[in-house]
Amino acid sequence: MKLSRKLTGARIAIIEDDTLLRESLALFLRARGCQVNAFGSAEDAGRTGNLDGYDAVISDYLLPGENGISVLRRARESSENLVTILITAYAKADLAEEMRRAGIDAFLPKPFSTEELESALQRMIDTKKVADRW
Repeated sequence: MKLSRKLTGARIAIIEDDTLLRESLALFLRARGCQVNAFGSAEDAGRTGNLDGYDAVISDYLLPGENGISVLRRARESSENLVTILITAYAKADLAEEMRRAGIDAFLPKPFSTEELESALQRMIDTKKVADRW
């Protein structure tokens, strides 16, 4: 599956404390024409300023310090057109409700394939009609 041309040039932030996964996702998306910044924690991402300069933010749930739902909620507050995707291997009963309240667009349980990530991004872009910006 090839990433849609609509995503070429998309600005994507990845917040994931697992270095191998973070760098693999960044490499995958860069190879498809996306502009990617990868961070190991919410604090690292915060040092660069707000996340409102991105088209999509992908965050792990369990991060050092602030959790991914909190990060994505804050990002969502800065831009309602921002695509937000939560990834995690941690499943808890009320996670879906927390995600809904935070306005998170999609959830990918670990392990997931690059095709699943690609599909989720494309679905969210198409739904939000934000591809016109790129």
